Amino acid sequence: MKRTAFRKLLAYPKLSCTALAIGLLVGGGGTAWAQDEAAPQTEAKASDDIIVTGSRVSRSTFDTPNPVTVLNSEDIEKLGLVNVAEVVAQLPQNSNFFAANNVGLGNFNVGAQFVNLRGLNPFFGTRTLTLIDGQRVVPTSTGGGVDISLVPSMLVGRTETVTGGASAIYGSDAIAGVVNIILDKKLEGFKGQIDYGATTHGDGDDWHAAGAYGTAFDDDRGHFIIGAEYQHTSSIGNCTEERDWCSQNYGMFTNPDFATNGQPHYIIGPNATAAYSSSTGVLIPCFAYVGVCIAGTPVQFNPEGTGTIPFDPGLYSGGAGVFGFRQGGDQYSVGAYDATTMRPSIKKFASLARLQYEVSSAVTVSLEGSYAKSKANNPIANGAIGPYAFDVGGGALVGFPIAADNAFLPADVAATLGPGGAIIGRNMNNLQSAENDTENETWRVVAGLEGGFGGSWAWDAHYSHGENRNDQALHHNVVGSLLKFALDAVDDGSGHIVCGVNVPGRINPNTGAAYTPAEVALATASGTCAPLNLFGAANADQAAIDYAFRTLYEHSTQKQDVVSFNLRGDLFAGWGAGSIKLATGAEWRQESGVVTHDIADQPWYNDYTLGYGLDYGGKTKVLEGYGELNVPVFKDSAIGKYLELDGAVRWTHNKNTGTLGANAGLSQTREFVTWKVSGIWDLTDWLRIRGTRSRDVRAAQFRELFQTYAPTVGGPFGTVTNPWNTGVTDPVTINSGGAVNLKPEKADTLTAGIVLQPQGFLSGFRFSADWYQIKIADAIVGPPFGFGAQNIVDNCYKGSATFCDLMTGEGTSDILVIDNVAGNLQGFTTRGIDFEAAYNTQLGKGSLTFRVLASYLYDQLFETGLTDASGNPEPPVNYAGQSGPTAAFGSFNTGPKWQGNAFLTYSQGPFTGTIQARYVGSGRFLTVINGETPIDPSDPGYDTTLSNSISDNSVSSAVYFNLAASYDITKEIQVFGSLNNVFDKDPVIAPGGNGFPTNPVYFDTYGRTFRVGARVKF
Repeated sequence: MKRTAFRKLLAYPKLSCTALAIGLLVGGGGTAWAQDEAAPQTEAKASDDIIVTGSRVSRSTFDTPNPVTVLNSEDIEKLGLVNVAEVVAQLPQNSNFFAANNVGLGNFNVGAQFVNLRGLNPFFGTRTLTLIDGQRVVPTSTGGGVDISLVPSMLVGRTETVTGGASAIYGSDAIAGVVNIILDKKLEGFKGQIDYGATTHGDGDDWHAAGAYGTAFDDDRGHFIIGAEYQHTSSIGNCTEERDWCSQNYGMFTNPDFATNGQPHYIIGPNATAAYSSSTGVLIPCFAYVGVCIAGTPVQFNPEGTGTIPFDPGLYSGGAGVFGFRQGGDQYSVGAYDATTMRPSIKKFASLARLQYEVSSAVTVSLEGSYAKSKANNPIANGAIGPYAFDVGGGALVGFPIAADNAFLPADVAATLGPGGAIIGRNMNNLQSAENDTENETWRVVAGLEGGFGGSWAWDAHYSHGENRNDQALHHNVVGSLLKFALDAVDDGSGHIVCGVNVPGRINPNTGAAYTPAEVALATASGTCAPLNLFGAANADQAAIDYAFRTLYEHSTQKQDVVSFNLRGDLFAGWGAGSIKLATGAEWRQESGVVTHDIADQPWYNDYTLGYGLDYGGKTKVLEGYGELNVPVFKDSAIGKYLELDGAVRWTHNKNTGTLGANAGLSQTREFVTWKVSGIWDLTDWLRIRGTRSRDVRAAQFRELFQTYAPTVGGPFGTVTNPWNTGVTDPVTINSGGAVNLKPEKADTLTAGIVLQPQGFLSGFRFSADWYQIKIADAIVGPPFGFGAQNIVDNCYKGSATFCDLMTGEGTSDILVIDNVAGNLQGFTTRGIDFEAAYNTQLGKGSLTFRVLASYLYDQLFETGLTDASGNPEPPVNYAGQSGPTAAFGSFNTGPKWQGNAFLTYSQGPFTGTIQARYVGSGRFLTVINGETPIDPSDPGYDTTLSNSISDNSVSSAVYFNLAASYDITKEIQVFGSLNNVFDKDPVIAPGGNGFPTNPVYFDTYGRTFRVGARVKF
């Protein structure tokens, strides 16, 4: 494979020219070199100064053109952190969306932790590149993300985070930045750790053990390292049962009578409960049933199911909309967060071994292998909440119909129903909740060669192969068709209650016509239909529940092969400021994936209420060449102490081919160029100016390219309003999924910063401030939601040819098909300033270190790609400062304007102690509600009769204090402990965050937690 790949590299003249031209410092699979004669260094060094990958000079965030934040193994130990994910979570620039504390109602990537710099990741993708030792890693998800908790923490020397564009250095995906996990490849001896953590609320047990060993051999010509880690994190259960702040059930309510009742249109308050639903069943009579219920007055069943009692609709039921909330109700109401798991159960094992040997003075070989596996269980997932009922306006409700002659209905209740029967709203969690099991397994091998010649010149080459297998099962997931069969309970004439679908000539209450042969065949193929009694608290037969609620499976396999070659060295000595350096090389990469769902064994598969889509697969082949030139311009000049310029360019050839699913056989080839220029200017010994300008890209990822869904035909989710037919609702066929012809996203990144390193009595102080701007064009709107079928219709009607191309039957009274597939239409502009400060000094007989990481976000402009009423592009909306609900299934994640992390560490002899303060700034609850900017009583012009009025659109700030300490009992044994959220601070109220009444990305939901453990080294 190696030989074939290198022949392919040489077959592209563009690649050869690029590789020999400007040069690149760090390739996608290579390592960086740095200036041997860099800018003058002060003698005072921070304890955390590091050697940047492939360099022999000290580097830190203060010594590079790009802002680089470094957390090394000492930082990890000082804070009592136990895995790489916890390390990256310390960065204010990281929006920790996919993490254990944000599982909520989640059924995707449960247990995984992905890096999300600047909050720019789409829900099913990534705009942050994760590397290990500068090399790409096989994705652990179909969206391209890498679970960084699957790296043995004991082998990590440091993590380097580059914020801002880095595509010219590392290739696609590095729009928001890069997290590079650097292994301690020179580890000597053994070190181990065992620890235990929990919350002070009596839950959240967390056992962790890790060990690593390294040794040199054969007179230091060879070196071997090996490490392993195991962690078992217990689940924290139902949010409303485990935490008092959650049991208040804060939610946002829609007030339909805002124009007349003196209350705003949107109200944030406690006691949110599911509208039109209860734990005993809400029966809603239908004057008529024509796909939707023309509703009468709801009642609910008593707990025994022998009759009905009044149903308390609470407040605001009329404005609840799809799956919305009412305020209040009675003792049978279902709390808004009764199906929210605070944390899943997670078991993780990670291991890695590496062997290198110096064959000769010119060649060193290496071989690395890693294996990791995780198992996660979300015991209360989203999937068994149905049957549901929701308001679609005009007194019409959608739900599961109950025939007037249903055999389980008490006679007096049945007598109150007309020919339209009724629909039922019922929460299933008191009978059986949905449950998600996810297993993720990854292995990877890397073979490498490196060497040097001619004094300053060095080269390296490597081949890697990685595979990931992810299996997830959503148990007890409602199957719409089977549930309808089971709910049609009839007496077969002999006193036995059976499913109506098995009674010849029976009228289907869902359609008003006799059951079709296809419906009968489906019911039969799905097993023995058992009639389901949902009237009352506990009358349902388990066999009927098992018939209607099944297990949804998804199996995905990702494979990655990478071949790279890198060459770097001094071109010539320069003109006194340092050698002019060149790096150049090439990379070939292939990634492929297949996703299956056991569809052949599930004839009901397309009827799952919550589905994962159809089988799909594809592959991507990438060929790249790069080069970078580093030029020290002057040293000790009249206009400054030092000036360095750097230029990089990368050419990429990318081919995507569908192999399974709707895009099978389709192929698309793209070529693009990325580049970067940067500079460092030391005006004095203590003042530096630095900046970068780059063009970056993100090529479409596996899921965005190849995802396949079954078409939606008619029904509540397959109907649009037809503007060419006076607004009549029109049933259509809606296709959704990925698109092979997606263009790469383009990003223009600009950074400018200053670095202060005072001399004299402040020589231990350093400070940097870096302004950034990232503009993304052709941003991808991914599946399954795409642009939205109604948006496509409306924008075509306004004259957009782009959207009309996605329709069949546009301009007529009968729209036939809408292709709501992935596309390149959105745009982003994000701007802000990153700060870092550090101070080191002696205090008594010990040392004191102070470090602050902070980020200020003042622009997060989002362009939808849609048009306004005049047919012009909608203006961008600035989401900076929105710290309300998390953007589940969105194109990005919002965040507060200010975030910061401060650390104060004192060390003396065997003792080290750290105080940490994490700050989350105040913000807005929402930026847009139904296309309008919300206003609350603090805004001028506020009036409750306005459609954009809200009771409170603010989100409070929060400060969390953490403590950590360690003590060396001997040189070989150390004990340590940590206490997070010392004051057990409740999270800020911000309802709607992925099933929480707060935003779990930023606000702590666990409460006070502790960890104690021991470390050994010998």
